[in-house]
Order: sequence, then structure tokens, then C-alpha cells
Amino acid sequence: MRLQRPLALHTSIRVGGPAAYFVEPANVEALARALDFAHARGLPWYVLGNGTNTLFSDEGFPGVVIHLGPGGGLSNLSWREGTLHAGAGASLAAARHTCSQNGCGALDALVGVPASVGGALAMNAGVPEGTVGALVLCVTALDPLGNIVELDQKACEFGYRSSRLRSEGFVVLSARLRCDTPARCDLSALSERRRGQPLGNSFGCTFKNPAGGAQSAGWMIERCGLKGFRVGDAQVSRAHANFILNRGKANCADILTLIDIVRERVYKEFSLELHLEVEVVTK
Repeated sequence: MRLQRPLALHTSIRVGGPAAYFVEPANVEALARALDFAHARGLPWYVLGNGTNTLFSDEGFPGVVIHLGPGGGLSNLSWREGTLHAGAGASLAAARHTCSQNGCGALDALVGVPASVGGALAMNAGVPEGTVGALVLCVTALDPLGNIVELDQKACEFGYRSSRLRSEGFVVLSARLRCDTPARCDLSALSERRRGQPLGNSFGCTFKNPAGGAQSAGWMIERCGLKGFRVGDAQVSRAHANFILNRGKANCADILTLIDIVRERVYKEFSLELHLEVEVVTK
């Protein structure tokens, strides 16, 4: 356990003050001890995966941040008869590589998505060609009371960038994914899409695409003339308007101000409210 660990070191946007306590558990037992530590002291706690789609406040986090990321505990991957068993801390890239080694393209649609398996499941990460939730056979998690439970795909209630895992505060430990298809997506088309996304420190996409909308969030933001718009060192990308970049010294306040401006302009222009893909952690 480390004290006052800067969270900017562990998020893709490179923003966030210190965590009072920062833990990288090696196994489920160590994770349970971290939760017990938080509960015994009345501290808030937060499970952090790969640090994408997460914005911590400039003041940091006053409780326990539990980091389940690639290379740490709970990041094991194994394959058996068309089924991938993936620990929550494993990266999607590593999971896809394991599938590819076994002649399976089930995760090809998620190439380039910079998430851990646990984070991807919680927000049902995906692209139009497919989502991770669609592959779930079973998720093992800690429920809000600290009990180890298993949930099938239906019980996870996957939706667009949402799941019961996220809304009810389950801690994903691992998942079994059905990866028995040799079919592959058009990787050249996916790669072309990725090339249109900006390099640099960002969340990935900032806003969800409107439900049932003919146009994407990025298209609407661009139509509002906001490409390149800045607040301090926070900037709407010139390459893709649904990306907010940290140009060097952006802080949480800059980013939240820029988010509010984008939302207001889009609402004024299209009478439509944009909703965040990003989780803002301020308590």
C-alpha cells in the first residue's frame, strides 16, 4: 500500500491529485483486505483499471484506490476449448492476442481499445462491430456486500456503455468469454478508423453517441465549430471532436469547464444533451 500516490500517473488523460491510499493487490485475498481496510476506517474506495475514461479531481481521492491493471495481480489469461478465462486486470490487447494465438477473431473488433478486461466489462466497451458484453459466459465479481458471486450474461444487464456491474458497484474479478468463432472483422477498416483518432493524452471518446441518432457526438461537436477549442491546456481535438486532449498541464477544472461548454453548445445547436462516457470521480 502506497500513500499519497499521484493518480495522474495512472490515468490516460494524465490528470488527478493524490490517492490517500493506493493498492495493487496480487490476488483476490489482497483485494478483500484492501476493501476491509477501507470499510473499517469509513473510507471511500474506487477500483481503477487501465485508467481510461476516468477523471479524478485535482484534490485527489481521500480513500483507497485499488488498481487492477495489466501486469499486476488478477491479470491472468488462459484458453480452453474456445473459452477465454480473463482476469480483470488483463488488458484487452493481451486478451485479443491470446485469442489470435488460438485461431479466434472474437475480440478483433476491439483492437486498439485501451482498457483492462474489468473496466471493459463494467462499461461494456465496444465499437459498432461488437462489444465485450456480447461474448460473456460468466463474470466472477465481488458484490456490494463483499460476497464472491457469479453472474451470467443476462444478469450483467449489458447496455450501451453500461452494465449492472458498473451501476451497482460490483468489483469484477474475472470473466469467461465465448471465443469460439474464427470469423474476423475487417481489420483494415478498423485500423483506418483508429488512424483518424488523435495521439496524445486523452480519455478516448468523451461523450456517448446519442441513442438512435443519425449523427455521432463527434459530428455534432464539430458542427458547433469546437474543434481545437481550448480551456487552459484542455483542448477539443482537431483530429476527432469527441476526444479531449491534455496538452500538457490541463487539470480537472479545465476539463470539466470544457465539457460544460461543449454540452451547452451542442444543446443550443441541436436541442440534445450529450452524456459522458467518462466517469468523474470527485468524492
